[in-house]
Amino acid sequence: MMASPDVFVGIDVSKDRLDVHVRPLEAGFAVSNEAAGYAALIARLRPLRAKRIVLEATGGYERALWLALSEAGLVAAVVNPRHVREFARAAGRLAKTDRLDAAVIAHFAETFVPRPGKPDAVADRLGEHVLYRRSLQEEIVALEHQRRRLETPALRERAARRHAALRAEVKEIEREMRAIVDSDPGKKALFACLTALKGVGLVLACTLIANMRELGSLTRHQAAALIGVAPLNHDSGVRHDSGVRHGYRAIAGGRRRVRNVLYVATLSAVRCNGPIREFYRRLSAGGKPAKVALVACMRKMLVMLNGRLRNTSPPQRLE
Repeated sequence: MMASPDVFVGIDVSKDRLDVHVRPLEAGFAVSNEAAGYAALIARLRPLRAKRIVLEATGGYERALWLALSEAGLVAAVVNPRHVREFARAAGRLAKTDRLDAAVIAHFAETFVPRPGKPDAVADRLGEHVLYRRSLQEEIVALEHQRRRLETPALRERAARRHAALRAEVKEIEREMRAIVDSDPGKKALFACLTALKGVGLVLACTLIANMRELGSLTRHQAAALIGVAPLNHDSGVRHDSGVRHGYRAIAGGRRRVRNVLYVATLSAVRCNGPIREFYRRLSAGGKPAKVALVACMRKMLVMLNGRLRNTSPPQRLE
């Protein structure tokens, strides 16, 4: 008897609907993005014994589905939609509809092995607070720029009151972030482990717990690449200006929002953390530009944090 072929499922998530495609059966169907739709979807997926289920991150609309699949024992991977789109372009599939997107995701699931994960309600709630705090900070920066150009006294006074209110709300959100961490023993231990490194404060620790849950289970190179602080080679061909093949290394890709928070923390670490400070000074003395030295320190800090979580006994994980 021939063995049954492996089954791969791609799910395109929108606000009200889930489009599903199954390979190699080339079967497609749609259900509603609500509890009744999840039940119908799970009932149809169980008999298939899918090898891999993949869905795109869609601004939070995928979370309830991910949780329902996990509770039903169906492990799914949530992937970056940009990766799926670039895969579709490489395959020559430029048309875009919900049904076609589901087929592309299923093809992606068959071709690659994305890292599966499990929903984490505490980390999700913390992530919402981290995102809300960032939006408040962006509003504060925009208001500060606007205040410099205001000439009407009444408007300047109003802007000052708004600025003070935003600052107070940021402090309140930070207190709530700490309360969320303290409410879970595992997250509290992770927070303590992360903040034990000088330069790591509340915001970076919470950002890592919420948005870099793989930390502690990665190699140093994987951790650096994941947030985009790994130098990438550009050595293809011969450089016409120098005649050599060695090009300029630069960082690219990765999780930009995590990287931005790590950058701010590194600015503090090069002043208060002895090993990071000495590392920065050594690079600067060797002729490295300031920004290059800072990025190298970011990478060093991240590797140190990854090692701390990996080497704790028992090993700590953010997921």
